[in-house]
Amino acid sequence: MRKLHVKNRGFSLIELIITLLIGSILLAWGIPNYRDFKIRKHVTDVANQTVYSLSFARAEAVRYGTNVTVAPNAGGWQSGWTITAIGVDGNPDRVLAVQDPIDSIVTFSQTGPLSGTVTFNRIGGLTGSNAGRFDITNSEATGVNKSVLISLNGTSKVVKL
Repeated sequence: MRKLHVKNRGFSLIELIITLLIGSILLAWGIPNYRDFKIRKHVTDVANQTVYSLSFARAEAVRYGTNVTVAPNAGGWQSGWTITAIGVDGNPDRVLAVQDPIDSIVTFSQTGPLSGTVTFNRIGGLTGSNAGRFDITNSEATGVNKSVLISLNGTSKVVKL
């Protein structure tokens, strides 16, 4: 006897069109969100690297018992910065770390009364009488910006503008 009813395998055209429609809707929703996530993450990474560098410089100032500077590289803060211990035990200045340049899609600038080189003293505070601030913004998206605040006692933290 011959079977009259053959079981079909695979997808029908309607099922395939519905699957592609659902997939395209998910992609249309997900790609812009992913782009925004990537931009926010990049700004956050730069802010966190700044806090790490400032905390490192402060800790090294206390460790060596001398002033430690965080100075912008040639071309300004956007070009990175260098952390230097000043005359440890009468020795020449010692470069402790060098930060790479910041990507051009992120604008990195120093604002407020503290300008130029940031110097931590032997007890971890800022030299001088001015606190400081670095602003980090993204040129591709509005509202994606953070600031790094440096207090007179040398602590630094990230805040959203």
